[in-house]
Amino acid sequence: MSTKSKLTIISILTYCAFIILAFFTNILSPAKIGITWTIFWYIAAAGIIYYLWFKNLVFQRVMYYSKALHLTQTDLAKMLPNLKESQVVPDPAKRAIIAPIFNFPLQGLDILNAKLTPMAKQKGIKPFR
Repeated sequence: MSTKSKLTIISILTYCAFIILAFFTNILSPAKIGITWTIFWYIAAAGIIYYLWFKNLVFQRVMYYSKALHLTQTDLAKMLPNLKESQVVPDPAKRAIIAPIFNFPLQGLDILNAKLTPMAKQKGIKPFR
């Protein structure tokens, strides 16, 4: 099973768990908070789940290519312009199940992805699945 499929299944199950939890606890009941806020929170939760799915997919791709290219955390940091002190570049040598949510932005992952994908293609590394 590909990484994209695994992350999609996890995301769908997470959203279903949110819906079930909200339904059985009546925390988002239209009678309590109104139909507008109920709809808003269901859509907001779907948006958050989608964002995390996408960020984790890009993160896994970046880690796959950086490991295949034998890059270190320092090498990845050099590829990023304007890196803030509070941002911690992911370390390809350490196993990470999910993308860093708070201390590394999606924009940094996109930059790394854009740089690593052509490098991996030049070296003949199999495409990320």
